[in-house]
Amino acid sequence: MGVGAYVHIPFCARKCSYCDFCTIQFDRESVEAYHDSLKKEIEMYEVPGIVDTLYFGGGSPSLYPIDLMEEIVSHINLSLGTDVSEATIEANPWELDKEHLLAWRSTGFTRLSVGVQSSERSILERCDRPVPADLMGRLFLSRDTFDNLNLDFILGLPGENRENVIANLELIKEVSPDHISYYIFDSDHETELMRRVHDAIIELPDSEAIAELHDMVLESLASMGYKRYEISSWAKDGSECLHNLKYWRNEQYLGFGVSAGGHLDRKRYVNTEDLQLYSSLVNQKIKPIAEFAENDAVQELFETLFMGLRLAEGVDLSDLVYSRELLSLLISKIKTRLGDYISSDEGTIKLNDSGMDVSRRVLQQLLDIKEEIEIAFST
Repeated sequence: MGVGAYVHIPFCARKCSYCDFCTIQFDRESVEAYHDSLKKEIEMYEVPGIVDTLYFGGGSPSLYPIDLMEEIVSHINLSLGTDVSEATIEANPWELDKEHLLAWRSTGFTRLSVGVQSSERSILERCDRPVPADLMGRLFLSRDTFDNLNLDFILGLPGENRENVIANLELIKEVSPDHISYYIFDSDHETELMRRVHDAIIELPDSEAIAELHDMVLESLASMGYKRYEISSWAKDGSECLHNLKYWRNEQYLGFGVSAGGHLDRKRYVNTEDLQLYSSLVNQKIKPIAEFAENDAVQELFETLFMGLRLAEGVDLSDLVYSRELLSLLISKIKTRLGDYISSDEGTIKLNDSGMDVSRRVLQQLLDIKEEIEIAFST
């Protein structure tokens, strides 16, 4: 089984008000210093296998200078054992021109993920995210250049309504990407957008309206031939994101750069978000880790469940190496507490349609079950 490698490129031209990711204002000098630190961090790791998926996220990886992008991809190939079957780069619409698209292809990227978020200009302007006037032309050029194209959308931003969502779905139908990520806006994070909401400067759509619009998205994407394989992800013709599947299946992956995380042999880590501290540590040949944990059997099992239940395929418990006593107790409690939301067949547990619609509630219930099992196995 291959290992994934994620590279965080934190630089952005501006901060979108809904964003809670680690981002830094772009300037070439800062980028070059970060680039040198990234190379040093990559050299600190030995991979327990072959890296077969690569993912550049951000931030705005599409702003990363092409010469540096070529160099860092080459550095990964030389420093780590790689046989990459899928390499993704996230991009903003502004960088979707012929020069960038062809350069990314020649660098080795096989998959392009574009943050459209909404086709409605007024919605994006409320979120401090300007959009090119020729968005559709740029998306068609991307479609012509990449065989594997993903478009990201967010449901529930200020000003969202039925007409906006219909326009998004029409855009999807016209461009015909291979993959769709359609997220419901998460209002739990402390962002500039949520500050404005709390200060009564702007309003979010109510939850009932979002639920109705989400049902429309589900029905429309299915009618276009997209298969929902994860709570917020749809694919055509086997175009599921192989790298993200590693996260959801709780497999092994490395994370490089500020705020990046990794999971190797029950060890989980997250890098510091502080750019200066990150650079200082790697220059001292110290891994820039801010959080580290080595999971016991119960913690690893529940992380597998938390991630795997996001997938339509669910979690095959027969593939997991845990004691029969632990798995029997788990299955019993899940059936008792979550029986209305899950289906279980030959050792596989997965969310049914009702469970997918209330997945946050189900995952919260799993936390309660986890606590009960931890108590049972500590006595």
